[in-house]
Amino acid sequence: MIQIPALFLAVLLLISPYAQAAELRRISLKEAVAEGLERNHQVRAATYETTAAEAGARVSASHYWPQLFFEESVSASNTPTRTFMMKLDQGRFTQNDFQINNLNNPKTVTDFRTSVTWEQPLFVPAAFAERRIAARDAEQQRIAQTTTREQTAFRIFQTYLDVQKSAAYLQASRQSLVEAQESRRLAQARTAAGLGLKSDELRVGTHLSVIEQQVVTATNNLTLARLQLALLTGGRPDEELEIIPLTEELTVPTSLEELAEKALAVRSDVRHAQAALEKADATVLAARSAYLPSLAGVAGYQLNDHRNPFNAEHDAWMAGLNLRWNLFDGFRRENRHEKASASRSAAVELLEQSRRTVQYQLHENWLRRHEVEKQYMAARSSVVSAQETVRLLSRRFENDLATMLELLDAQSALNQTRAMLVESETNRYLATGRIWYAAGIFLQEVQK
Repeated sequence: MIQIPALFLAVLLLISPYAQAAELRRISLKEAVAEGLERNHQVRAATYETTAAEAGARVSASHYWPQLFFEESVSASNTPTRTFMMKLDQGRFTQNDFQINNLNNPKTVTDFRTSVTWEQPLFVPAAFAERRIAARDAEQQRIAQTTTREQTAFRIFQTYLDVQKSAAYLQASRQSLVEAQESRRLAQARTAAGLGLKSDELRVGTHLSVIEQQVVTATNNLTLARLQLALLTGGRPDEELEIIPLTEELTVPTSLEELAEKALAVRSDVRHAQAALEKADATVLAARSAYLPSLAGVAGYQLNDHRNPFNAEHDAWMAGLNLRWNLFDGFRRENRHEKASASRSAAVELLEQSRRTVQYQLHENWLRRHEVEKQYMAARSSVVSAQETVRLLSRRFENDLATMLELLDAQSALNQTRAMLVESETNRYLATGRIWYAAGIFLQEVQK
């Protein structure tokens, strides 16, 4: 029978993880994901990058808006042609200015020029293609933001399970420690009674030392997992979070075929590849548009004065159209078109590969989930059998019908089966989460 101090120690070791957890902030999986999506710095950076890409798309979309410029300039010169034009613009040209000496050796003239110019693109084929390219860039960045959110949420889910697994490992290690201490007590009692061997006592001491090291490692693993969870959710580097353990089954809401169909429609990597193909189409269009002319309207109004800025001795206006057609550019257009076409072909292949990869990943995770379920059932049976084996061998050892080596081997086997059970319990949740992630519905399911 376990003595009172040993019993007290056993209870203390088993409840201490929960006593420590009571001092930490407890959080559910849904809360952890929500906090991570709001406070994680990678998610916030992706949001800013999306804002920047959308602003860039609006810049390209504004190409056909008119542009209005205001300009004020001052210049002075005694160059014959410059002074001639300045006086004409100022309306101060006289008959005396036609004298040969005045034409060849003019006096210095100052000109204050105030102008307003309006430009209106009328037909710019490249602008339409650039607008589509910028729109696809913005769409790709929005998809990349979604990808970052999904990846962050899934990492939070994995770390959440690591905390749960680490806590279970620690509890199992402490339970093994209590059992090892009881085995040492039995060995010491038999040695004191002259019925046991000193080697049994030494052997169980070595076994106990190994278990103590496992407890230390399990404690550190739990602390690190809690720190990592807090970091992913935007917490401080020294902050730890305790979880509310998952107890309900995570279910797959539909069949494999329906999940595959949904995944091809919503998976961010497939959508990103589709957007890349659309961008490649726009790039081909931009390369073709280089063969077409561009047309723009321009108008202006100006004031000229030789003494004061923003003043007018004379005013004038102009308006017109500008047609520009690049007839030959050294075969750059041809090479750009070839490059764009090849890039489009690559985008087609990458999209198809992305679709096939998604289908494979979903199929793989579906099979792994069934595999994990079988491993979990086997692990539960193994723990029950190992516990019964240890119980029987403990009684046989007390009655000198079994050796300490047999008892320690049974306890080691029990420790291994407990570890296998903890691992398989975690893997059950993780396998379902991976199916959600492969189907592109992870956030949808977690946030329910």
